[in-house]
Formats: sequence, structure tokens, C-alpha cells
Amino acid sequence: MIAGGTGITPMLQLIHQITADPEDKTKCYLLFANQSEKDILLRAELEDVARDHPDQIKLWYTLDRAPQGWNYSTGFINAEMIKNHLPPPANDVLVVMCGPLPMIQCACQPNLTKLGYKMEDTFTY
Repeated sequence: MIAGGTGITPMLQLIHQITADPEDKTKCYLLFANQSEKDILLRAELEDVARDHPDQIKLWYTLDRAPQGWNYSTGFINAEMIKNHLPPPANDVLVVMCGPLPMIQCACQPNLTKLGYKMEDTFTY
């Protein structure tokens, strides 16, 4: 999962649906991009669900303007972030994206392709 700004809302709905079903073993890796730390929507809720489901939910942030001491990534989504925080391309991997169109078209799709993901194994809201 890759989300930018308000694009987090469908991702959170998917995460809630998955974690509400004890039979669902789907693993979610979320790379969430924002401009600044104060812009991170639903942060407490995301961190709570990640803490409550550590084997299913992995959460990583990136900020355009990170504060000093920020423990996550800084800058636009790039190939290194995707490689380090999403599962590698595979037949059972689907990359779901939601965010500003420039983020999807200029940062996500080219870097996913560069890393070997097939565009038919992606979905954009």
C-alpha cells in the first residue's frame, strides 16, 4: 500500500476490514507520504492498529519536510523506500495506491516498474 495525504482513507478501510477478520492472514505494508508531521492524518489510529496487529500491519512514513530527529524517511517516494518497506514483486503481491496524481504517476509507478512490479499487479484509487 502506498498512500499520500488524504489517500490514507481507503487504505485504513482495507486495513480495518482485514484485521477485523481473524481468518484473514493478509499482510499489509503501508508507505504513507505527507508534507509534514502535522499533516499525517489518522496517525494515532494507524499506529494503534499496527501495534495491535504487528504480524499483519507494517507502517512506514515519509515526509517532505521532516523535523529534526524524525525516525522515518524524508523526501518523495523512491525506489529505495519501496524496496525497503513493501514486499518484493510476487504473484501474491498487490500494490494498492491512493494519493495525488503526480505522486502516483511520477513517483510510484516508475519506481515500482523499475523494481520489477507489473502494472497489472497494482491498483490505483
